[in-house]
Amino acid sequence: MTITNIIALIVAIITCFWGYKLNKGLIAIFGLIIGFALGTEYLPNFITNQTIVYIVSAVIGIAVGLISYNLYLVGIFFLCAIAVFVLCENLGLAENLQTIIGLVAGIISGILGVKFTRPIMIIATSLSGASILTDTAFQMLNFQNNTLSFVISIVLAILGMCWDYSYSNSVSLRWFPLF
Repeated sequence: MTITNIIALIVAIITCFWGYKLNKGLIAIFGLIIGFALGTEYLPNFITNQTIVYIVSAVIGIAVGLISYNLYLVGIFFLCAIAVFVLCENLGLAENLQTIIGLVAGIISGILGVKFTRPIMIIATSLSGASILTDTAFQMLNFQNNTLSFVISIVLAILGMCWDYSYSNSVSLRWFPLF
């Protein structure tokens, strides 16, 4: 159990169950992660000093996070697109096919997220949070079963959607015993 896995579990739970309510913060966090990841991926082609790569990547991450937070609809697009892309990356298909499906579905989700922000955000964040939660938990337990992982992800996603919808409306789901 590493600190990265623990952080991934915490972010996945927050994303799955409170994605819409906390969307501006999530948008900023995803922007920061995207900016940092892009920096660490591409800067080593130009900069040989690893410390400088991480410092510049952190600055890029902070800038992209702030831009995503302030340009709300751009952030919504990227949050929905990345959430669906992450979900598609866990389908268990051939890597190239999975990536193409993830990119196409992600772009479509991003466009729909801008048009129908609330429902798409709830669906996208619940699905991606549940997928990351299940994938990380299975990884920590050294357990591999794609079918079971998929089923648990869907169940968690549905619970996350119900919770996020009711929480964002400030209405409890009285018919569901856990709420």
